[in-house]
Amino acid sequence: MDGRSTRWEAHNDAQRERIIAAAIALYDEGNVNASLQEIGARAGLSRSVLYRQFEDRRAVELAMERHVLAGLLERLDASLVLAGTIRQTLHRVAATYIDWAAEHPRLHQLADLDAADGPLGQAIAQIAGRIAETLVATFRAGGAEVSEADVAAADPLAHGLVGAVFATVRRWLQLGAKVPDREHLTDLVVESAWAVLDVRLRAYGHVLDPDGPIPTGR
Repeated sequence: MDGRSTRWEAHNDAQRERIIAAAIALYDEGNVNASLQEIGARAGLSRSVLYRQFEDRRAVELAMERHVLAGLLERLDASLVLAGTIRQTLHRVAATYIDWAAEHPRLHQLADLDAADGPLGQAIAQIAGRIAETLVATFRAGGAEVSEADVAAADPLAHGLVGAVFATVRRWLQLGAKVPDREHLTDLVVESAWAVLDVRLRAYGHVLDPDGPIPTGR
C-alpha cells in the first residue's frame, strides 16, 4: 500500500469514527431514532460522506453496538485480574459493569439489540471465554484436579454466569435502577457468583475463603 492509499484509508477511518461517535452521543442523549441526516449534522459531515461510509441506518446501528461493546469489554478485561481476594476480584468485575450500565442506561439498551446473534452475543462469548479461563485457573490454584472435561464444562458455566448477570442488570435498568441501588446490586451479583463458584470448588473437595488471598498454586 502506497502513501496515498494509507492516507486515504486513515481519512476514511477518521470519518467513520466521527460518524459512530456522533450517533452514540445522540443515542446517549435520548435521540434513539436519530436520522442519518441528524447523525451527519452532529458529525459535521455531508450526507454523501455518510452514505460512503454506511449504506443505511442499520449499518450505523451495528457499528454503534460494536463500538459500545468494545469499550465495555476493554474495561471488563482490565478488571478481570486475579488480585486481592476472590470477593474483591468478583466485586471489581461486577462493579465495572454495573457502574457503566448505571451511567449509560441507553447505551446498555443499545448493546442489548440483536442479543442472540449480533454484537452482544459475540461480546458475551468473548468475555465468557475469559471468565472460563479465569475459573479454571482459580480452581487449579485452589488445588483442584481439573480434567479436560471440567475445562470444557467451564465454558457453558461462564456463559450462564455472564448471561444471568446481563439479564439481571437489564431488568434492573428497566425498573428504573433505583432499588436496589448500584452498590447493593453489585453485592447481590457478587454473592450469587461466589455461590456458584463455591459449589464447584466443593465438588472438587476444596473449600476456599472468599475473603482470603487468592491461592497461587505455588
